[in-house]
Amino acid sequence: MGMAASQARLLSITSRMADNELRSQIINNSKMRLATESSKVSEEYISALNSATMMMSNYDIAGESQYQKLSFNSLTAYSSYNNQYGLVNANGNLLVSEADAVNFRTIKENNGDIDDFLALYGLEYTSTYFTADTLGGDPIDVVYIDEDDNESSLGQYSVAQLKDMYEGTNGYDKTYDDCFQTSEYVNYSESYEDMLIADENYKIAVSSEVSKNIFDSTWEANFNKYVQLSSGDLTSMQEAYKGFEYIRNKIIDLQNSNKLGKDNEWANQLLETIDTIKFTNNGNSAHLEAESKVVDNGDGTYTIDDSILLNTKYKNEDGDIVYHLEKINPESGLTYEFYPNDFTPPSNGSISFTYSEIETVTNEETGENESSVTNYNFSYVVGEESAHATYTYQSPIELQALLSSILTEFQSEIANQVNRDLFVTSGSSAQNAKNEYNNAVDELINLVIGAKPIDTAELQEWQNNYDLLKQNLAIFSDPALIVKFTMDHNIKISQSFEPIKQIAVLDCVFNIHGEPSWGWVDVNNPDENADAKVQWYTNLYNRMEKGYTVIEAGLASSNEWIEFALESGLVTMEQVDTDNNWTSTIYTNISDITEVTDEAAVAKAEAEYNKAMNNIENKDQRYDMELKNIDTEHNSLQTEYDSVKSVIDKNIERSFKIYS
Repeated sequence: MGMAASQARLLSITSRMADNELRSQIINNSKMRLATESSKVSEEYISALNSATMMMSNYDIAGESQYQKLSFNSLTAYSSYNNQYGLVNANGNLLVSEADAVNFRTIKENNGDIDDFLALYGLEYTSTYFTADTLGGDPIDVVYIDEDDNESSLGQYSVAQLKDMYEGTNGYDKTYDDCFQTSEYVNYSESYEDMLIADENYKIAVSSEVSKNIFDSTWEANFNKYVQLSSGDLTSMQEAYKGFEYIRNKIIDLQNSNKLGKDNEWANQLLETIDTIKFTNNGNSAHLEAESKVVDNGDGTYTIDDSILLNTKYKNEDGDIVYHLEKINPESGLTYEFYPNDFTPPSNGSISFTYSEIETVTNEETGENESSVTNYNFSYVVGEESAHATYTYQSPIELQALLSSILTEFQSEIANQVNRDLFVTSGSSAQNAKNEYNNAVDELINLVIGAKPIDTAELQEWQNNYDLLKQNLAIFSDPALIVKFTMDHNIKISQSFEPIKQIAVLDCVFNIHGEPSWGWVDVNNPDENADAKVQWYTNLYNRMEKGYTVIEAGLASSNEWIEFALESGLVTMEQVDTDNNWTSTIYTNISDITEVTDEAAVAKAEAEYNKAMNNIENKDQRYDMELKNIDTEHNSLQTEYDSVKSVIDKNIERSFKIYS
């Protein structure tokens, strides 16, 4: 009975031990699965860490850098600050957007060129010069400014008309630049030069004739006598005065014979200067006298006109007139101011004073400054209508200097002032020079008013205009003067002169407002850098000429597609270099393309990883505890098993001994 109980217990222990082994195996299997789960969680976390997006660095209008996901659109987007890139397929064709492809096909189908292509992007080569704002109004008064800054109007022109004149549109056959290349302008320039040469040759030819008629032996003897006066006696002073009378009579004789015009300004100025010499037997002296009118300044003051005195010795070394009566007011008792300012004039209206001109020189031996004084005596009598000034020459040497200068000027200039035609004799060199000169003048004038008409009804008007222009040949020095003159005298210009007038009018505008500036303008965005945009789309146009393929709009905006295409080698990249040439490049070498990790995704993966690993670690600890409990139980059962089995073995042994 006892043995049966022991065996039953042994079987029970054996069963429990087998169950523990099964449970231990199951737990160990679970621990092995935890390792697999841990590896999977780690892979997901590492994948998140390794996951990065390709980004493109572009610039906005202000030049500020901004990042976008890399796509065809972001890679090829235009900005004046962006580098220009392109994608090329296996056939070597440039991938282009649908819009660019439409523009390219449009201009090709219509036989357009690159300018037409650029126009589709709002790019126009034009000038912003011809506007009311730039030129100060519309219409504007075109003004000619001469060397003395005197202004003359050439008429009013609208801004649109000036623009047409410059561009050669709406009735103007030639542009401003092309006008300079026209035969009309070339003929004008050459004809004017020919006229100047003929004029000079005519003067030279006439000079010899003038010498025969004027500068005879009498002239030479008198010239030598009058320019060599040196003594200081009264006789020399009287001879000097005769010299002035001699040259005065020469001028009067030429005027009376019409060989010198009575209205000739040069001759009359000489006469006026000579007439100021009044010889008086007042000791050893002669007087230079000049009458000057009182000029009303319009502000209650009056100024003496010293125009006669300006060319004499009445100036100091700085060119200032030191004895000038600056203000005269006859209506308030002849009050006036005098130079120097501290001078007090007499109450009777007569003024006399001595001006001392001081010249300072350095003595080369002593190194000291030494002064020499020259005294000039003046007297004024002031009235309401005139002022009288008298300069006293102290010696004939001073008077002779003025006489010598007048004689010399007359001799050198008279040939240029006389009526040349009256000195021409038939068959002489002067006659030939005159013919050449007249031919040159005819050709020049005909350019302005056209050739002599056949129609008698038009002939008289033409002849009047011809004569008027011939009397004013000085205007041919500048086309603007011709335009001004013909406008003032209602002279109709010929068609051949129109390009020259076109140049003259525009030059007057440019002289005031500056030259027009031409360039590319983005009509859609005037503030944009149009030159950069032109170069960008010019590069695109030139590359498309070599072949292109359209990329679908969906792919053009896809980040995943371009990353796959670049990494797999489906497409390659080209970049425009500094010489505007397309060159191959590798996308990994482009600084504008970078890889950016998604920090939010990494943080999420890290949190999930930590959570999963905590769960695995907790399960692993629980499994370890269960295995430890099973092991403890197993050891206890093993001890009990060994004890029960020992009892059974001893019972069996005793039983064998009893029955043996």
